[in-house]
Amino acid sequence: MEYNPVDTFIYNQTKTGKLTGDEIVTIPHPMIVGLMNMVAATKPAMLSLVSKAANVIYRNPTSVFLTARVKDILWDGVVINCTVTDFAAKAVCTQLKTEAKELKHIGENDLSFALLGPKNGTEGKRLKVRRGSVDHRFVGSIIEYDGKEEMEAWSTTECNKYHGSDGTIFPPLMTPEEGLWSFAPDLCRSMKAVYVGDTKYLGVKVRKYVAGLGDMSANEDEKCYCPTPDTCMSKGLMDLAKCGQPVIASLPHFYDTNGEYVRQVKGMRPSAEQHSIEILFEGMTGSPVQAFKRLQFSIPLHPYAKVPLMKNLPETVIPLVWVEESVSLNMTYVGQIKTMMFVISFVGLMKWLLLVGSIAGLGVSAYFMYIKRDTIDVTPTPKIKPEENGKTSVISLVNPGFVNDDGTTVLDNHRQKF
Repeated sequence: MEYNPVDTFIYNQTKTGKLTGDEIVTIPHPMIVGLMNMVAATKPAMLSLVSKAANVIYRNPTSVFLTARVKDILWDGVVINCTVTDFAAKAVCTQLKTEAKELKHIGENDLSFALLGPKNGTEGKRLKVRRGSVDHRFVGSIIEYDGKEEMEAWSTTECNKYHGSDGTIFPPLMTPEEGLWSFAPDLCRSMKAVYVGDTKYLGVKVRKYVAGLGDMSANEDEKCYCPTPDTCMSKGLMDLAKCGQPVIASLPHFYDTNGEYVRQVKGMRPSAEQHSIEILFEGMTGSPVQAFKRLQFSIPLHPYAKVPLMKNLPETVIPLVWVEESVSLNMTYVGQIKTMMFVISFVGLMKWLLLVGSIAGLGVSAYFMYIKRDTIDVTPTPKIKPEENGKTSVISLVNPGFVNDDGTTVLDNHRQKF
């Protein structure tokens, strides 16, 4: 089966309370800092030229931090002034127009960027998945993504493989030890949620799974996700530069990291309840009854001597935004699962009752055969009744015989009288 996923975001004021999106926040400027980090990693000799271009495009900014409305940063967009005549600035703008597909074109020259706006109502890349009609263990398993049978971002074949589904469906009848595999396009990798125990959700017994970004600095199987063999991120962090995004992925508030980045940013209060990736999963039907997929995207800060705005920055990672995708089935859907579980349990019970009944029946039959093993049933001979004329009744014991007029029967040339 093939399809293109589409995510549509709808503003729900009843969920946001007093928040309207007009609130003013300050974050590291994604375009300035991201651009400098990318140039420093690929063409460091161009840093001075790109720094001058940024000054023209952003009209001599005094800081690498952006202060703007939340709705502009997330949805509506922050303007990038590309109505410039400076050679370096025009070169940068031309590059952005041709390669940065997430940017929105405003008029003939200007652009705008938003963190989530370009994804709203936009078709994702095409997925080809198994239906599981031959083997239920492969329900939803990804065969191709964007027309490719494996990724090209990483250094090993194993890390470039697709494992599991897209995270919206899982196979039924799985064992807890198999875990739940899903592919995350935003991270260019597959992730495994591991089983941690059993619990209950609205009266239904379910399994609890948790997932994380691992530790590429210590786990040999994850070193392929390092930016270079000598520059692996620490536990719980993942550099997405090779995935086409100049940001660092982690769990919100740097949860499940070694704590180094938690201490460097004020206000970080990581907790499992609010910031972990969790799935409550009913194994018989393959149904996620409750799930929380949470990811934080941060931007690394580096001091660059050739960039005046950044030469005095500390070496750290600053959060930009974190996103939670969640589902919690209500009683309507949980009730359907309960009904299905009842039917399955009833059928299972009937199977055992029929089996026990059959065994009991065989046992009773064997018992009666045992107690009557020394007896034999004989069919009694019918009583002979005299006829009215005084003659004796004649019984043919063998079919090929006949009766004489005198009341005798002839059998195999022998005469027998009764």
